[in-house]
Amino acid sequence: MTIDHEGVAQAGTDDWDRLRPAGLANGADGAPNPAGERRHLVGASLTSAAGSLPTHLLPVTVTAVVAGTSASAESVGWIASALLLGQLLSSTGLPLLGVTVIGRVLAAAISVLMLIGLGLSGLGGAVALIGGWFLVGLCCGCLMFLGTVAAARFATPTLAFTLRLGVVLVLAGACAALVQITDAGTSYSGYLVWLAVPFAIILAIGNILYAPAPPLPAAKVGETGSRLDAKMVSGLVAGYVTFVGQVGLVTYVLLSAVDRGIQLENAAWTFAAVKVGSGVWLIAASRFARPGSSALRMAFLGLLVATGGYGMSTTGETLYLFVFLIVFQIAFNSLSAQVQGSIAALGPQATGRWIACTLLLGAASGPPLHGWAIGAGLEAEFVAFAVSSALLPAVWRLVCRIDRPRRP
Repeated sequence: MTIDHEGVAQAGTDDWDRLRPAGLANGADGAPNPAGERRHLVGASLTSAAGSLPTHLLPVTVTAVVAGTSASAESVGWIASALLLGQLLSSTGLPLLGVTVIGRVLAAAISVLMLIGLGLSGLGGAVALIGGWFLVGLCCGCLMFLGTVAAARFATPTLAFTLRLGVVLVLAGACAALVQITDAGTSYSGYLVWLAVPFAIILAIGNILYAPAPPLPAAKVGETGSRLDAKMVSGLVAGYVTFVGQVGLVTYVLLSAVDRGIQLENAAWTFAAVKVGSGVWLIAASRFARPGSSALRMAFLGLLVATGGYGMSTTGETLYLFVFLIVFQIAFNSLSAQVQGSIAALGPQATGRWIACTLLLGAASGPPLHGWAIGAGLEAEFVAFAVSSALLPAVWRLVCRIDRPRRP
């Protein structure tokens, strides 16, 4: 048996066996029970996917809000911030309150509240619009916390995070396509209706399959550590800055494409196709890809993110927009899985509760910062910042020597 740099046993297991909770490879009777564990990971992935979908659909939401309300392109970034601030408050509050797992009943109640928040945002007026998305954000943060904790507990967290992100992207693309087929993007009320239907289905299936993992054994907690150290904190900071740049950049991708002469319908279909294609890629990667991470892999993904981000922000052709956007989506979400998995591997007990809120803080900071840059005539400067921030995770691995062999 060999151990990779994240301390994960590789030999003697198939690809799906790597997606088992650490220290929970056997059932209660001592016999292997991977089928149930996989089902619970899929359930957690689906449930948390619904919590991640609003963030991934922000470009479509922004377009629908501008088309169906009196909000301007500059001010709509604050609607995105209401969503992301709600996510941040709940995902931060849960670990501060000492919550380590979300039970099935609470997960179901949060799912219902999320649908109520969507309906509230369509009642009319700025207060209802912002308040509704804030409530949605609170629920999303809880569901993302649920999924992050579940993925961090698996033996190979990078692959678990990859599967989770792949599910999110496929569902995001399907929802975006549904909005296009029904032409709901031109009416905010219609957009909400066709958004709530798939959300309800996804949440129902996810809650049926979901089951919280039992607490880590005391010996396992001692092995992985329960306190944040400098490497963990610096990794969280690197993830935060990266998300500021990339989420801020992609939130305005449809509006900026239209400003450069690309038809809205073509841009929206491109967005949907990219989400599905990149999601399928990530799901396949979670099944067949080599586990683990490295500075070289992060650097390569960072370069792809930078190339795709710059290209999709400057091109005026639909075909090129598709190419650059799918490169960006696959690379950024692969990089995100690598970052989250690498941080979690340093100590799942210490980092698992904080990964979601840190990345959400970055995601909440990005859209209003980009919106301010547009209003101030500094969009090119923001694009330059976003492009350069894609390489920060690789720098973190190098500076903190994450790949240095562990002492026996």
